[in-house]
Amino acid sequence: MKKLNIMQIMAFLPHAYPFLLIDSVENYSGGEISCKKNVTINEPFFQGHFPKQPIMPGVLLIECGAQAAALMYILDSLSEQGNISDIDFAKLCLEENLSDKVGYLASIKNFKLKALVFPGNALNIRCRSLIKLGKLSEIEVRITNDSGKEVASGRILVSQK
Repeated sequence: MKKLNIMQIMAFLPHAYPFLLIDSVENYSGGEISCKKNVTINEPFFQGHFPKQPIMPGVLLIECGAQAAALMYILDSLSEQGNISDIDFAKLCLEENLSDKVGYLASIKNFKLKALVFPGNALNIRCRSLIKLGKLSEIEVRITNDSGKEVASGRILVSQK
């Protein structure tokens, strides 16, 4: 599948600035997604976390994983309707409110924060669908920095609306 840019992501997710944390979708195939987050000093949370040594809050790393999982969920539901590479995203975004399909974060399981994230880092967020249990989906999340070092990983449960 081709990459998704920020404009397409903004049409898919209900999040808005300053809480939209995914900058691009780099790769997607059924049940797996890879997204990018470019961390800049302009992020509003760096004003207070921490002013003299800006560090991205761990809870926002988990939120990056949840937003990537939401994009995967939408793309999975679209691919069930046909070949996703043939979808006209601009037309689809006008016809259907895709952000209404995004569920809710239900649980955070065994999430480990393994390295600090600083302004200037580029994060690669990978999600893989593991199990569907009724309206719940278990997702494995792995976040690496631009050097390939794992900064966070764990599992989340996401519920459908």
